[in-house]
Parts: sequence; C-alpha cells; structure tokens
Amino acid sequence: MTDQKSLQEYLAARRAGRRYFAEHEGKNGETGCLEVLEDRLRGVETVGEINLGTHEIPLKNIVGTYTAARSTAFAGNFMPLLDEGTEFAAKWQSLYLHHIKDGISDPIKVYEYINRFFVLEGNKRVSVLNYVGAYSIRADVIRIVPKRDSKNREIDIYYEFLDYGP
Repeated sequence: MTDQKSLQEYLAARRAGRRYFAEHEGKNGETGCLEVLEDRLRGVETVGEINLGTHEIPLKNIVGTYTAARSTAFAGNFMPLLDEGTEFAAKWQSLYLHHIKDGISDPIKVYEYINRFFVLEGNKRVSVLNYVGAYSIRADVIRIVPKRDSKNREIDIYYEFLDYGP
C-alpha cells in the first residue's frame, strides 16, 4: 500500500536518478545505469566462488547489479528511473514505507568481485536505503575470485588483498 508521502519520495528519488543518468550517460563509456557484473565477467577467467556469509557492507561499495535485466530500472546511483505508474514504482514506495515504519532488516544477496559489490537480490532495498542516506546494509556475500594474472594490475592488487586479508 502506498500513500501520497511515499509517492512524493519516489518522485524525488526518480529526479535524483534522472539527474545522475543525464550527467553520466555517454561519459567515459558509462551508460548512466547500473554496472552489470555479467558484462564485466564476460571473457574473464575465474577460479571459483567463496560464500563469505552475512556481513554489513557500506552502500557506497555497491556499484551495480548482477544481471542486465535490472540495470536500466536504476541510474548508476541506485535511484529509480521508471515512471510513477509502474508496478516497480509501487513496490519501491511500499518498501520505502516499510523502511520508515519498521526498517529494512532482511539481508540482500550480493557478489563481491575485486572489492566491489553487485546485487543479485535486493536492488530496491539498496535504492531505498541510498535514498534515505543509510551507511550500510546487511548482505549475504559470495566472492567471485578471478584467475591470478600478474599482467593485470587490478587483479594483481586484489590478490595482495586476498593474501593479507582476514
């Protein structure tokens, strides 16, 4: 169930999303929408996945979504892009009201790849919490480990982190 307040909040979030989209679309190869992990992994060799369990992760480290299907519903800042008359908008508004009343406590599901998180399940929760200025969210984390490649600086640095991390 939605109300006038949640509609106004959705419209404000959508304005922020459209502003971000307009500022980023086409710049440095960006689409203005969420980064897609499936696209990033295309042609990348990985050595496996590790279930890291449930952790509190900073929202600022969540940079995208797992599949392209969800990427165009959100700007790259996780603010919604779809019109207010959509089922998506109604669900976002209901989730916003739930958060204001009870808080969001169910963990989202994310993949971690090279110290960045991509949402498998819970994009709207991330959106609402970003909108209200939350710092972090609980997440069930699965790490995707790329194949070691000393010629790839990003992967080389990531392996230093893995070798010395907890």
